[in-house]
Amino acid sequence: MRNGSFTAAAEELALTQSAVSRQVAGLEELLGVPLLEKNRRRQIVATASGAYYAEQIRQILTHLTAATTEAITLGDRGGVLRLGIPPTFGSLWLIPRMQSFFKTYPNVTVEFSTRLPSRPHASPGELHAVIDFAPAPGSDAVWEELIHLELRAVASEQVAEAIQKGDKGALSGIHLLLHTSERANRSNFFDDLKLEVLRSSPLLTFENYTMLLEAAARGLGVALAPKELLGNDILSKRLVHVTDLSIKSRSISYLVYPEEMQSYPPLVAFRTWLHEIMAADIQAVAEAG
Repeated sequence: MRNGSFTAAAEELALTQSAVSRQVAGLEELLGVPLLEKNRRRQIVATASGAYYAEQIRQILTHLTAATTEAITLGDRGGVLRLGIPPTFGSLWLIPRMQSFFKTYPNVTVEFSTRLPSRPHASPGELHAVIDFAPAPGSDAVWEELIHLELRAVASEQVAEAIQKGDKGALSGIHLLLHTSERANRSNFFDDLKLEVLRSSPLLTFENYTMLLEAAARGLGVALAPKELLGNDILSKRLVHVTDLSIKSRSISYLVYPEEMQSYPPLVAFRTWLHEIMAADIQAVAEAG
């Protein structure tokens, strides 16, 4: 028992102490196992069975609360979408575009949750969908392909100038900055991007692009990063392109959700909007050159 006594529990529930005691006794009789016991301090605590049972009931109540909220909001042609997103993609690409989603679907509430790539499952009371990055789709859910990422080489202006001049002295402390998922692209970094001058540079890897781009902006080296995440850094000249060339990432972005969520209205709305906004971005890049 969280409160340590029937009296405290009764006060919290606005019931009498005897009422709480009777309810617990009735439940123990029904289950055939003790749920509470007294410890050495004479406090009432949960038995092993009681602790397990309480945790399972807590999860059920959480799911029930979520389902109730969703049923009410769906009745108003709205709903709640619990969405897992990678932190860098969320902050640099998705969040800046969400205003257009809410203009189109003003009654849909989105609850964002930070998720590292490759956690596709979305269970009731947890997530309806996640945006994931992987070399290929999984088989445990619906993996809806969004876009195949394109990588660009970027660095601070000072580092970029040193590369263009071929200044080996200035490049002696420069690193190659890669996401851990892109290690296999290391040889392409030199060959396809024509950056032979960096072939002997030591490697630094990062598990997220936020740290990788910060390292590049601080002059630690040349980063290989998705062009979809570079917009603000390029516009502000915090980072510059080292070359006009690009290479395909090993990763493809997916919208991942359980099959039973396929017709869930808030998810249908988000899927429709997401495909439209990504198509518009691709078209804009193509028209720009």
